[in-house]
Amino acid sequence: MKYVLSFGGGINSSALFFYILSKKMPLDVVIFADTGEEEEHTLKSVEALKNICSKKNIDFVTVRSKLGNLYEHYYKKKVVMSMMKRDCTGKFKISPIRKYLRETFGKQETFTMYIGIAFDEAHRIRDSDVKYIKNSYPFVYDKINRDGNSLILRQNSFVASKSGCKGCMYNKKKNWIKMIVENPKEFMRHLVLEENNSGYPRVLLNGTYSLRSLYDSYKNQRSLLDFDDVEATCDVAGSCFL
Repeated sequence: MKYVLSFGGGINSSALFFYILSKKMPLDVVIFADTGEEEEHTLKSVEALKNICSKKNIDFVTVRSKLGNLYEHYYKKKVVMSMMKRDCTGKFKISPIRKYLRETFGKQETFTMYIGIAFDEAHRIRDSDVKYIKNSYPFVYDKINRDGNSLILRQNSFVASKSGCKGCMYNKKKNWIKMIVENPKEFMRHLVLEENNSGYPRVLLNGTYSLRSLYDSYKNQRSLLDFDDVEATCDVAGSCFL
């Protein structure tokens, strides 16, 4: 049995790393799946934890999907990441992690996969869909919520923020508006991705409004509050938003 931390570069999985060490739980490797579209603050957290792992002689591995960059993959396919399909987590997070484990440790090895879901997000836990991996949720078992995760990070002087890809389908409206203001080129990049979708009816990155309508409202100085936000998170038991 090998013990693996599925690390997403966010608050929960960062806190779980320090919690595992404090409880002297077994840990063989920390794995981060890089989609090629990670936020800058996520990459900073990844680099910081990688350095800590190096000092503590803990293996830290970055894996990438055989499909390449997430954005480029969906652009070439002329589709977008969909809340209904939610295949981006499987293709760009779960699959490359499993591929690494199989290739590195062999097909006879089994794994315990630590996943940093907090107690107040317990509805997100899932059993593994493969026999050789057992998902483990220490924060759920020990009833440690997201505030507890933040406390663990402060106690260890580690900085992390909510993780997620730049153009994630679960971005809230305020994040898209912030992108329009602070990084318009990045916003337009995802607007192009959305409008490149060849399906009919056209699938949107957000289920309730198009990026074009959001951008036009910003340009015309109309109230952006007219757009309802989507109170959703990625509930796939993998690496997203951990």
